[in-house]
Amino acid sequence: MKKLILVCVVWVFGVLAGEAQIQSANLQASGLTCALCAKSIFTNLSALSFVESVDTDLNASAFELKFKPGLEVDPEALRKKVEDAGFSVSKLVLRFLANKQKIDNNGFLSIGKFNYHFVQVKDAVYNGEINIQIIDKEYLAAKDYKKKISVVKVECYQTAQQEDCKLPKPLESSNHVFHATIL
Repeated sequence: MKKLILVCVVWVFGVLAGEAQIQSANLQASGLTCALCAKSIFTNLSALSFVESVDTDLNASAFELKFKPGLEVDPEALRKKVEDAGFSVSKLVLRFLANKQKIDNNGFLSIGKFNYHFVQVKDAVYNGEINIQIIDKEYLAAKDYKKKISVVKVECYQTAQQEDCKLPKPLESSNHVFHATIL
């Protein structure tokens, strides 16, 4: 029995160690004019079950988020909470711990139930902490999106329709695709 439990524990940790896990994020919001604006976003973000802590940088209109280990991070929920406070996301950078993750240009990485479609990246195997920026229209300032749309020649990014992303067979059942680049 002890041997069976040990095998199960080793298997679970092996599976978790092999997957990328988002640990923290930097979110910039647009439209903030005062501390009360930031407080509204802070309160909304803090209410998310996967958020461990939120630190505010008023000068940069930015929020540094730390996530609870083992819980899935939902970038869509982060964006909706900012919008519920009456503002928009102008930049979202996710930090995740990669364990020998192969990431290719125009390739996909699944983290939990979300897929990240990488554009404008160098094909490489990543190990350790990496920063990825979500570059979809709802996650960028209008001028930054305009720049991106002019240089990213991936069809599903151009159309802004995630349904146009041709997911590899094992990922087809996943819910959402975010376009991302590595910083």
